[in-house]
Amino acid sequence: MNKINLTDLYKDKGCLSEYDPNSLTYQKAILYLEQLIEPIKKTKKVSIEDALGLILATEIKSSINVPNYDNSAMDGYVFRHQELKKNNNKVKLMGKILAGHPVDPNKIGSVCFKIMTGGMIPKGFDTVIPQELVKIDKDLVCFDFQPKKGANIRKAGEDISKNEIALKKGTYLNPLHIGLLASLGISEIKVFESLKVGFFSTGDEVVQLGEKIKPGQVYDSNRYLIKSFMHKMNLHFNDYGNLSDNKFKLEKQLETASKENDLIITTGGVSVGEADYMKEALSNIGKVLFWKMAIKPGRPMAFGKIKKSFYFGLPGNPVSAAVTFLQFVKPSIKLMMGNFQFESTPILEAKLGQKIIRKKGRTEFVRAYLEKTVKGYCVKPLNQQGSGMLKSMSDANCFILMAEKEDVLEKNTYVKVILFDGLI
Repeated sequence: MNKINLTDLYKDKGCLSEYDPNSLTYQKAILYLEQLIEPIKKTKKVSIEDALGLILATEIKSSINVPNYDNSAMDGYVFRHQELKKNNNKVKLMGKILAGHPVDPNKIGSVCFKIMTGGMIPKGFDTVIPQELVKIDKDLVCFDFQPKKGANIRKAGEDISKNEIALKKGTYLNPLHIGLLASLGISEIKVFESLKVGFFSTGDEVVQLGEKIKPGQVYDSNRYLIKSFMHKMNLHFNDYGNLSDNKFKLEKQLETASKENDLIITTGGVSVGEADYMKEALSNIGKVLFWKMAIKPGRPMAFGKIKKSFYFGLPGNPVSAAVTFLQFVKPSIKLMMGNFQFESTPILEAKLGQKIIRKKGRTEFVRAYLEKTVKGYCVKPLNQQGSGMLKSMSDANCFILMAEKEDVLEKNTYVKVILFDGLI
């Protein structure tokens, strides 16, 4: 696909023959987001203790070897291989080596040391035998074989060598990256600044927690759902609460949010109901690029820009809001924060435990439960698939991914599965 920009697409929606804002496919939406999302370029230095969920702004080269000395991979005994025989070895034990406590290796002849995991290998010694493979006879270590030279030793630089690139610029930092940085002795790093995200829900029918609910009303679950997703991403955000279905108030709030945030997220108001004003309000003060997705659940999702802020309008149904956030908003947030690619969700395959029949035409995320059986992993769709049924989402642990052209998935065939673990 040729490089596009948001302004050209907004002014000339015919610049891409396959572009249809009323029914954008899952794959094409991702391609457009990859090209249209602009990362924040401001950087700051932070302690690695505060870096979780941020994006690395520079590559990290190791200034040391990790480990920085040859050490034992297990509890055992360390020998000079050249002193060992093919059988009937009886080697004099000269002492013990603990991690962090090296010993004087100047002992000649066939001698050995007891060594603990992580203990430093003495100069001239080159082989470790696990303690369970030897017998001790007074001050002699006895065994009836010749081990392989270099066995059970972690060499200096085996994990990371000096001057090797340990982490690339654009890495989304997780706990393992933080541990790696600490292993290099690095306490402070340069990262891209966090996004400023503004969020509000919409709808006259929405009631806040603690209030008494009446017929025709719903509690504002979307605010807590989306806020929890953002909390888990270590994002700071402005919560503007819930707005009624009023065009003037919506436009005013969107304008205010665009001045205070890099990204605006709303839920509700983007379908085709008479009181769904969000699309109209967005068009009056900004640019709306697409607003209907060929996916299920989550069809009414809008994407655009208001002044300097990108905008995602998620559906009002909570399951649809969750699906669109996880599939489109979360990877886009990482792109805006400096991640080097649109991070699609990992997909694995599992045997289907129940036949699925549906109308083809849209990419569908079927709520399902994956479990281990005696014959391997099996995935079954949940009975309740309505876009307003949040309990079925909480009961599931994965999605079954159905492509646009698939209308039947037969029992015992292997299907594509997206696990919640790591995604949510």
